[in-house]
Amino acid sequence: MVKQGRMGRQKTKETVISGAGEKRSLLGKVSLFSELKKDEIDLICSYSEFMSFADDEVIFKKNSDADSLMIVSKGMVRILAPQNGEMRDIAQFIQGELFGEMDLFEENPRIVDAVAETPTEILRFPKRGISFESLLKKYPEIFARILQKLLAQIARRTREANKLVSEKVPWIDDLRKQLFFDKLTGLYNKTYLEEDFVTVLKKSESCAVFAIKPDNFKIVNDEYGHDAGDRTLRLMADAVQDWLGDTGMGVRYRGDEYIGIWPNINKEQAKKHGEALLQCIREIDLKEILQRNDFSLVASIGCAVYPEDGGDAAEVSAKAIELMFQARNDGGNRYYEGE
Repeated sequence: MVKQGRMGRQKTKETVISGAGEKRSLLGKVSLFSELKKDEIDLICSYSEFMSFADDEVIFKKNSDADSLMIVSKGMVRILAPQNGEMRDIAQFIQGELFGEMDLFEENPRIVDAVAETPTEILRFPKRGISFESLLKKYPEIFARILQKLLAQIARRTREANKLVSEKVPWIDDLRKQLFFDKLTGLYNKTYLEEDFVTVLKKSESCAVFAIKPDNFKIVNDEYGHDAGDRTLRLMADAVQDWLGDTGMGVRYRGDEYIGIWPNINKEQAKKHGEALLQCIREIDLKEILQRNDFSLVASIGCAVYPEDGGDAAEVSAKAIELMFQARNDGGNRYYEGE
């Protein structure tokens, strides 16, 4: 028989306790936080608080603000939802388990009640008076990793992560822009390549990765200044993205190096596209920037195709970059592909 909810009265007093060491120990056991560095865990600790609840005390009610996630430190928590006009148990959480995270990340009101089954201690993050959105803006890289880890966990549970945490939520969209996009060019950045590119491969039977580096960009930067260099990098980014069209993704990898990701093409198609890119780069118009019409960019391009040249995102990217430098060392202005 399903146990009935004993909501009764809500206690008017909550006991708040401290304990930095206990916080670190508890957070380190929760997968959402376990891969953070020590100083990052310490940061989470500083914005967390322990709260104690008596037997049958309400922790939060349905339709209340979802302003925190919670970890059970001691005791047990019952989750109740309305069924056939009554509040009935739908889940229980014990020591070391996390709950309430979905409502927080979706910015939705609570959809269930949470009640202490026994005298219970909860670690609440963020603590009262601190909004999660303010922490996202202050520490975007740390909380982006936490968000990404949460999405991965949700995906395993539901296979439909994007239906549960919509990227259209304003702060998620803003966070993705800060984390994954290069401010100078508007392309994706190295973080995207290292952390999010793996999702592209999972959806593709094949994928070509092009590593691109201009051979004579240093002349622009050294002789015409950094402003001219930045403008040239933006033009080159535009050329790469135009070449990729709506199908591919352009990445500013580092400095004057770019990555083009083109899903669902084979080596023969990749070679055709890579050779076309060499010509696109030669045709970039630098006359307005350099006030001369006798200078053209030329580039070295390396291409690796998944899965033949690499079994995962890191391997195929590294192979493309290796081939790019081989092309450059052999004189530049050429396209190299994997065997």
